[in-house]
Amino acid sequence: MLFVAMMALSAAAANGEKNFGGVGIDGVAAPDGQITVRQLVAGGPAHVAGIKVGDVITHIDGKPTRGSDFRQMVHKRLRGRAGTPVVLKVRREGVEKPLTFTMQRQQLVVTTPKEK
Repeated sequence: MLFVAMMALSAAAANGEKNFGGVGIDGVAAPDGQITVRQLVAGGPAHVAGIKVGDVITHIDGKPTRGSDFRQMVHKRLRGRAGTPVVLKVRREGVEKPLTFTMQRQQLVVTTPKEK
């Protein structure tokens, strides 16, 4: 599996970009393009909406993730102007039907660990 952070912008770049919006998910791209949620930003849109670690994102705004380019999905479909809506459809282990979550992108403050 390819490990790529969905919040790959540096803290300075993300914090400095005025209308940058995201949903607060760190994901792992599967070879087929689907994204498994690896980590959530506490209090971020995805966390508040109820997305959980281990969920597999199958659709973004009605478009399937399978067969899509991971970086394109992150930069063009998950990220966007803060305050704009995004709809994610996910597959969750133990749940028969896909779950749909609607959330608003937020300006995220990405922090880096302080060195001692």
